[in-house]
Amino acid sequence: MSAATPEAPADPAGEVLTPLAVLPLKTCLAWGVGTVAVAALFNSVNVLLLRYVVDYAGISAGVAGAMIGASKLYDAVIDPVVGAASDRHRSKLGRRRPFLLAGTVLLAIAALALFNLPTGQLALPAFLFALLLYATGYALFSVPYMAMPAEMTSSYHERSRLISFRVAAVAVASLLAVFIGPVLMAWAGGGQPGHRALSIFLAAVVLGAGTACFFGTAHASFNADSAAAPRATWAEKARSLAGNRPFVMLLAIKLLQLMALAVTQASMPFLFRRVLQLDDRMMGIYFLIFYSTMIAVQPLWVRVARSRGKRKMYIFATLAYAATFSSWYFVDGDTPLMAVFARALVLGAVGGAVLLFGQSLLPDTMEWDYRRTGLRREGMLSAVYTIIEKISYALGAAVTGIILGNSGYIQGIGVAAANQPPSAITAIYLLASVIPLGFLALSAIALLFYDLDEKKLNSLPRR
Repeated sequence: MSAATPEAPADPAGEVLTPLAVLPLKTCLAWGVGTVAVAALFNSVNVLLLRYVVDYAGISAGVAGAMIGASKLYDAVIDPVVGAASDRHRSKLGRRRPFLLAGTVLLAIAALALFNLPTGQLALPAFLFALLLYATGYALFSVPYMAMPAEMTSSYHERSRLISFRVAAVAVASLLAVFIGPVLMAWAGGGQPGHRALSIFLAAVVLGAGTACFFGTAHASFNADSAAAPRATWAEKARSLAGNRPFVMLLAIKLLQLMALAVTQASMPFLFRRVLQLDDRMMGIYFLIFYSTMIAVQPLWVRVARSRGKRKMYIFATLAYAATFSSWYFVDGDTPLMAVFARALVLGAVGGAVLLFGQSLLPDTMEWDYRRTGLRREGMLSAVYTIIEKISYALGAAVTGIILGNSGYIQGIGVAAANQPPSAITAIYLLASVIPLGFLALSAIALLFYDLDEKKLNSLPRR
């Protein structure tokens, strides 16, 4: 390594960042804003879609949850195909960026389709078509997008810095989806007109952020001149990827954590309306506090990770996240607003750490794979990771829908729906607190077996 210079600053943990390793701020911003394109729609789908489908499109909670879960079988096919294609693709625009543009267009169309479902006999086929369109657009954008960080820098800590821009963008996108979105829905009169206004807003956000990422990364440096992964059967690919133990452990950790997050996101609208007796405006304020805090703490967690280590702080944040989620079990209609908003503050702070550390481990495992094999197959690794991500959220939504459907939950927005049976209220409590607590606790145990740190990564030379 070369000596530290103004162009190659010394990292607090002792690593010297070379000019190629230090990413320009504009590059970090351009790549990070791409997350807004997928996360705005992603969070709207996770938080608002199930209730929309159940209460406004007339599809039962059990059927809707099952359809969301079943649609993920398609993801298991499309994601690896996109990943392998982006690994092999060569063009003047780069091997990843053309996929971003195609995904942006499909995601914008999917935003319009998902929240403008017809009622009656056409509701189910229209919902299925919208889910498949959404899955295709998501794969085309997200799989190549998540492969880019491992190619943009070889620095262990610089990747954490880059990912912090993505986490901040997740928070911004989530604010657009669950704060601005509900306000816009209320302004448009609620119901189907409100959801139509939401869909137009989301489509505009997707198009703006997606194209900004595409054009903004045009001059980014990519260390992707090594050999791409050769063609192989799916069985051969599976056996090869299974040899990357840190990656396999990361998949298990993310599966558990994202299922916890998916269940809580899908159940939160029900908790606010049926348990806390609060309207969408109060839920919007809750998410405003949550995601604003998540943005604010990112620089702090990046510094802490450099001095204390990613895994150690990841475990701490996961346990704090779990403990705070469990506190929803003790709320009711008389819970003060300040107590509700205090939970948003704490969950935003520790949730920001959970997202940052979890996502920054992915490019680390990609770098480990490259150093072991000499092959650039970030797209394939990203595809598998994205499948786990989608499966997690699909299972979370399915669990929420099935549990609500079997609890006697009363659909609709009328007087009957406002007086839910005790079994339905109990189900909402479990979904918002006990179930995520269990998933997060298991993920913390899995983290104990993840051992890829900076020292182990640097034990293999860069190629």
